[in-house]
Amino acid sequence: MQKLTTIQDLQTRLSTILQTVDREFAPLSDEQLRWKPAPDRWSIVECLQHLNLAERFYIRNIQHKVDKLGLVQAMPTDQTLQSDWVGKALLFAVDPQVKLKLPAPGVVRPRTAADLIPADVLGQFMELQTLLHSLLNKAGYLDWNREKVMTLFGNWVKIRLGDAFLMLVAHTERHLKQAMRVKAEMGTFAQSN
Repeated sequence: MQKLTTIQDLQTRLSTILQTVDREFAPLSDEQLRWKPAPDRWSIVECLQHLNLAERFYIRNIQHKVDKLGLVQAMPTDQTLQSDWVGKALLFAVDPQVKLKLPAPGVVRPRTAADLIPADVLGQFMELQTLLHSLLNKAGYLDWNREKVMTLFGNWVKIRLGDAFLMLVAHTERHLKQAMRVKAEMGTFAQSN
């Protein structure tokens, strides 16, 4: 997998994510965004807030790397991306196709839907995804195999920059699918009542 092709792919996927959220969730009422299919499951707004909390952490770390670039080269350099065991494990854990359910670490567990302001959560989500989209351009100048960022598991577990970008987008797609299932269940629930 080549870095410059991966950047384009991730930006396309992020654009699709932004369009989906704007089309599917922005028109919903606060009550619909807070609706939960079961007490132990997340609402749409809780799915999005979880993404906000997790991605803010990683985006802040990536932004720090990009800010240290200083003078930018004329053209970003391409490279073949390599994953280490940490990156492979995290990518597997967040893959939208994998049915593995892991509890969210406390620091990225959202407050209850009743405590969240849906318009704020949606706004933050759109801002973070747009920032990630733009960071991909700037991060093209970094070595995605050598540069690492801290994970939610602490400074002692770091992930390569390339794996971090791949993980962030896959994680977003995973929880976007979850939120879409909640929306579909909401429609089924409304029809049965």
